[in-house]
Amino acid sequence: MKIAVAVVLLVTLAYSLVIAGQILLWFVLVGIAAGVYIAWLLVLAVFRLVDAIERIAATREAEVSGGDRTDETDTQKTDSESPNAERSAGDDVAGAEPGRDAFGDDA
Repeated sequence: MKIAVAVVLLVTLAYSLVIAGQILLWFVLVGIAAGVYIAWLLVLAVFRLVDAIERIAATREAEVSGGDRTDETDTQKTDSESPNAERSAGDDVAGAEPGRDAFGDDA
């Protein structure tokens, strides 16, 4: 790969000096090639950054969901172990009186 780049650079240098007679043309061509290469490196760096952020997010999500799974399992065990698994509307509010809503007004 490096040999091919060197050959291309030598050919462009020869073209700019012999045929076109302008050394500036060679600098423009080399500048364009270097710019494309640097842009490609920047794109690769952004891809690596995104990949690293996704791995960090996946690790944190696994940590959080691992803790939530334990809580969910405990809740399911408690609900399934209770003798009266069916719930009424009054059971949703702690200390609710029959015939009254959550604010204490008559229903």
